[in-house]
Amino acid sequence: MSIDWNQIRSRYQLPNQRIYFNTASFGAMSNQTVQVQMECLELWQSEGNRLNKRTTEAAKKIRKEVLDLTNAKNHGVAIVPDVSTAMNQLAEVLKDKKKVALLKTDYPATSTPWMARGFDIEWVERRGFGFELEDIEEAITNGSEILVLSWVMYNSGVRLDLKAIGELCKKHEVVFIVDATQGLVANPLDLSEIHVDIVLASAFKWMLGGYGISVAIASDEFISNHNIPFAGQNTIIDNEKDVEVIDNYRQGIERLELGHFKIQQVLALESSLLELKHIGFENIHDRTIRLRDCLIDSLRAIEVDVITPEPLSSNILMIKGSPERVASLEEANVDFTFRHGLIRLGVYFYNNEVDIQRLIQALK
Repeated sequence: MSIDWNQIRSRYQLPNQRIYFNTASFGAMSNQTVQVQMECLELWQSEGNRLNKRTTEAAKKIRKEVLDLTNAKNHGVAIVPDVSTAMNQLAEVLKDKKKVALLKTDYPATSTPWMARGFDIEWVERRGFGFELEDIEEAITNGSEILVLSWVMYNSGVRLDLKAIGELCKKHEVVFIVDATQGLVANPLDLSEIHVDIVLASAFKWMLGGYGISVAIASDEFISNHNIPFAGQNTIIDNEKDVEVIDNYRQGIERLELGHFKIQQVLALESSLLELKHIGFENIHDRTIRLRDCLIDSLRAIEVDVITPEPLSSNILMIKGSPERVASLEEANVDFTFRHGLIRLGVYFYNNEVDIQRLIQALK
């Protein structure tokens, strides 16, 4: 079936207002997803809150869609406000462990919760702009009981081999936690084929769900081996029953869900995931890769080197930056991220060849 990518692009204002290569910072929200949030505010203003039941059903749909998206067969899903909050909760769950392996220069959400709690840190050094499997193995065989890393590196675009790393963690009985924020949806992830204990992902980037909501996926094996000690208002299954009835408490990774659901955010993420599903996740993957390859070829044609090492992610490329290059892109209305002397370009399905041509013209 032929897909009208121009029609799909028309649903998203950002790529139609700017030459938008900055999804790695913030994903363009569709007209529909924004409208869902606006309707929520208008209803609160005029009628008060009548959305609790709908939100509970939307949360169930999100959990199901996330499990389907990742082909997770023996897992549970929690809806959390952000990756940093969930990572702090996991650090508390795993407080009896002493040593954690982390990647140097990885995103702060992966490292700061463990640093702040005084865990012994085994750092994996970066080689160039990537990480070597043997260095990760050395770190986890040097007394580490936990490994935490990002699947796709925010500052290089390199995509780590989760299957190979997961096999090492399983072999050495190391808890494996992955921040998939910069990879999920844009890259295929099949958890039925990979040993990962926890996958976290914020929704405001490639899931296009806006700020204030993220997901945590936990394997049943992790849950069976670790107590989740958290509880709050949202832990109670039946509010008509006394809180002293412990069987009335939700179990598993959903124990990370504490207070009331953030209604706007839950409804927005449900809307976004269903919209992406309708486009087709495989179609999204294929188009993103095709546009990435087109961008790489176009950059090489004007002798601009791609810094991102193999294996490339589908969605993030890095090139060298300079004040002159940055100024030229900004003048051409290109949206991107410039950090540590590098320009980050995020490619997604709502981009097109014209975007690439305009970017290249600005770089010449």
